[in-house]
Amino acid sequence: MMDKTEIKKNLRREIKSRIEYLEDSYCQKASEIICDRVIAEPAYQTAETVFCFVGTRGEPDTVKILQDALESRKRVGVPLCISDGVMEVRQIEDLTKDLKPGVFGILEPSPGLPVIKADEIDFAVLPCVTCDHQGNRLGHGKGYYDRFLQETKFPTCMICFEKLISGNIPMDDHDQKADSVITDAE
Repeated sequence: MMDKTEIKKNLRREIKSRIEYLEDSYCQKASEIICDRVIAEPAYQTAETVFCFVGTRGEPDTVKILQDALESRKRVGVPLCISDGVMEVRQIEDLTKDLKPGVFGILEPSPGLPVIKADEIDFAVLPCVTCDHQGNRLGHGKGYYDRFLQETKFPTCMICFEKLISGNIPMDDHDQKADSVITDAE
């Protein structure tokens, strides 16, 4: 019988192969739907400080959320990996000037930008490799988000392409669940 670690590894592999077959047109349209749904969320609407990742291949493109938050005069935080398994949230004010390709080629905030502490965040948009509709999340396995979210109280919304949703995500004690899941499903 496989243990949870093996099951998670296999699931990550399966999702990576599914990502290969996602058409760009699907990803664009699905990202648009997902972003509109996040922006319509009451918790997002009332949030003064929003924490949101920058989407990369296989993840919804979050630029529309980030742009909306900036235009709505919200304080916007984006994750910055500072050491193995440890991330901080840095405040950005301009998508073009404040984000640079970092670890794993993902756009991240410049290290000189101000830190936003977890207790200052009102709403967070979380990435995943895959998740289920109950908010159980499978990340890349480095634990950045699980560690960061451990002591937090703000509402979290995980976004994922419907085509990458999985039925049963094995969860360990340290794995953090999202409050809600938004996909492009009808």
